Amino acid sequence: MTVDDPLNLVLALAAASTIKYIGASLWRLKKLAKYEFVGNITALDLYPAKSCGAISLQSANCTRGGLKHDGVTDRHWMIVRDDGVKVNIQQEPKMALITPSILGNKLCFDAPGMPTLELEKNPKEDPSIFMDCKPRYKAMTAMFCGKEASEWISKYLNTKGLHIVVSTESMAKRDVSELAPRPWLNVPETTDKVTFSEVSMCNIASENSLKDLNSRLANPVSMGNFRPNIIINGSLAYDEDNWLEMRIGESVYMRILEPNPRCLLITVAPNGKRDPNIEPLKTLRKFRKTKPYGDSPLFGINTAIDKEGIIKIGDPVYVLRKPGA
Repeated sequence: MTVDDPLNLVLALAAASTIKYIGASLWRLKKLAKYEFVGNITALDLYPAKSCGAISLQSANCTRGGLKHDGVTDRHWMIVRDDGVKVNIQQEPKMALITPSILGNKLCFDAPGMPTLELEKNPKEDPSIFMDCKPRYKAMTAMFCGKEASEWISKYLNTKGLHIVVSTESMAKRDVSELAPRPWLNVPETTDKVTFSEVSMCNIASENSLKDLNSRLANPVSMGNFRPNIIINGSLAYDEDNWLEMRIGESVYMRILEPNPRCLLITVAPNGKRDPNIEPLKTLRKFRKTKPYGDSPLFGINTAIDKEGIIKIGDPVYVLRKPGA
């Protein structure tokens, strides 16, 4: 080997690295150019406890675990029975009236006729009070929130043996790629993790889709029936069916995992009342069913977060469409 050989090798490697970098940059620019503006964010709602009320926000940290604000992440608390099986608003509509708030280092819950329940929003992990719990897909380990919380929720719902559990930031989450097989738009990656939500880190819905649905209903419903995290205005009704990826502002990137198949939960309004005519589910089934999802009509989209960042009301929303859409 001559003296020049190492230098030539270094130069060749540097050239290859530069070409690779330029190629990646051009690919990214080409992809960015395909993003299409579809609307703006009009609402941000964080649901600390599954099937309970929301905290409405002006801005939020969009993380891989879901929307996060002041140390509280979306759907990291859940109500369960003694055997760890979840309780939801389909079974207990009064859960919709449980109102969360954040006060210092406390996550507070209020409900009609009940004193305020205060829980540590970042409790210290204690394996001695871990318990197996069962969201809809795949069991996971959560932590018991204490006797006071159990007595509070059992009294409010007038049902013995209920508990509140939490999944702290460092506790293991469920791998979306290992959940029940579904007709994914983007196959979940092993980094896609959920806590107590079904399959989505962030659920998104369109105001114009709701407007179209309400035009078909005798009694219009609110977006609260669908409990999305992000509401968008500006896109055509159900245009979200055609989206494959999403960018919010200049920093947050998401993949659309699937359209959101709906069930009886959407028949419970934010006021805790169940619709006697099974609306809006009944009407949605007339025109929003597709073969892969059987009798579950579609409304909104389930997403996974690829790049985290702060989002706020008014932020522009851009999408990449499905090929040919």
